[in-house]
Amino acid sequence: MSAYFAIQAGDASVMFTDGAGYTTSDGIVRSLERKVSVAQTAPFAVTTQGDAALGEKIRTFLTRQADKLGVDDFIDLLLPVFLSGLRDSYADVPRIAGNDVVAAMALWSETRGILHLGFQTGPEPDRPDTVPFEVQVLGTTTLRGPSFDVMKLAAYRRPRFGEDQASFIKELGVSVLSWMRETASVPTMLQGVAGAKPHHWVGGFIDMTTLDAAGARVERIHTWRQDVVGQPIDPFLSPLNRSQRRALKRAA
Repeated sequence: MSAYFAIQAGDASVMFTDGAGYTTSDGIVRSLERKVSVAQTAPFAVTTQGDAALGEKIRTFLTRQADKLGVDDFIDLLLPVFLSGLRDSYADVPRIAGNDVVAAMALWSETRGILHLGFQTGPEPDRPDTVPFEVQVLGTTTLRGPSFDVMKLAAYRRPRFGEDQASFIKELGVSVLSWMRETASVPTMLQGVAGAKPHHWVGGFIDMTTLDAAGARVERIHTWRQDVVGQPIDPFLSPLNRSQRRALKRAA
C-alpha cells in the first residue's frame, strides 16, 4: 500500500486503500491493483505496505487462515506463531530495508468486537515504540502514509443534517487519501536509504473495505484517471479525457 486510513464506525470498520504500486525509488508507477485482501467468510481484511510480492503472499496466507480458524483462534493461536516464523525467515538473510513489510488488519471478533491490528518486519527511527514482528493494537482511527496537516482531519466538517453515516465516512476517506496524495515524501520502507527522493505515492484509485459481523466487502469508490503505469504520480495533473486514455493504450 502507499497509504491506508481505517476508522471504526459503530459495529463496523471502514478501511480506505489506494492502488498504486512501485518497484523502484523513482516514483514511477509499476502497477494499478487492489492492495487489500479479505477473507471469503471470516470478518477479516488486511493491507500491506513495502515489498509488493511478499505483501501479497502474506495477505493471501492470512486471509486463508482467518477463514480456516475463525477470527479468535487466528488472533490467539495463528498470529503469534506466524510472526515468530516470519522473524526467523528474516533473520536468515541480510536485512534490506526495501524488503520490509508493514501490515494493517481489520477484524470482527464475537468476543472482542471490531479490532485494528498491525505488525511490521523492520524498525522505524520515527516510531521507536514499534517492535518488529510483534502485534500492534492500532486505534479506532488509524492511518499510515505521507504526512499531511492533521488539523485538516481535526477540522473536518460535521455530518450534514439528514446525511447518513456511510456517505459521510466515504467522503472523509476520499479526502484523507487525497491529502496524502498531494504530499511528496519518501515511502516508509525507503526512509534512510541512500538516494531515496520524495515523490507522490498515493494514486490509481481508492478501495473502501467495509467489515462487520457479516464479513468484509470491497468497493471501488474513486479513480484518478490521470494516473497511468509507467509515469510518476502528479496529483495536480488534470484527468485524462477518453481520447488521451486511448492514445496511451495504443502507445503502450
